[in-house]
Amino acid sequence: MYGFSSPEAVQWVEIRADLARMAGDFLLATGLWMGACRVRLAFQGAAAPEVHAAAAGALYCWSQVRDRVSAVESGPELVALLGSLPALNPRHLQLAQARLDALRGPAQPRTVPT
Repeated sequence: MYGFSSPEAVQWVEIRADLARMAGDFLLATGLWMGACRVRLAFQGAAAPEVHAAAAGALYCWSQVRDRVSAVESGPELVALLGSLPALNPRHLQLAQARLDALRGPAQPRTVPT
């Protein structure tokens, strides 16, 4: 009756994403939001407010991922997803791309205050 792409299933994925965010597991939350966004995009279209909300949730959670390697690994998928939403606020894509570029750059040395 309810498949993985049913509205009910997507809502549960979004609930799981919020729970992961509240628990501080931003990488998991990012992945869940991206999955929900892709399913909503396929069935609702790029202009649907729920698609944009899921994309914004993914971006927020990804911006909280502190592990550089994990953020760099998941960043291209997020940037591609945001780029597939022409009606989305273009600042979202710009922010994601700028962070990904910065993360891909050389590691910043830590300085110890003297």
